Amino acid sequence: MPIVQITLVAGRKEEQVQACIREVAQTVSRTLSAPIETVRVMVSELPPTRFAVGDKLKSDPR
Repeated sequence: MPIVQITLVAGRKEEQVQACIREVAQTVSRTLSAPIETVRVMVSELPPTRFAVGDKLKSDPR
């Protein structure tokens, strides 16, 4: 049973996240020859105040 975990900074449209989940599941199923019903995809979203590259928070002004 393949399990895929994706972490995103919150802010994308729900439709985009759902489309990503479906595409990832289909790709994993196809490339690993795993039945689609055995593929698990989990998405966690972080607020921009909880994600940084170096000392620059995603929520900081650009």
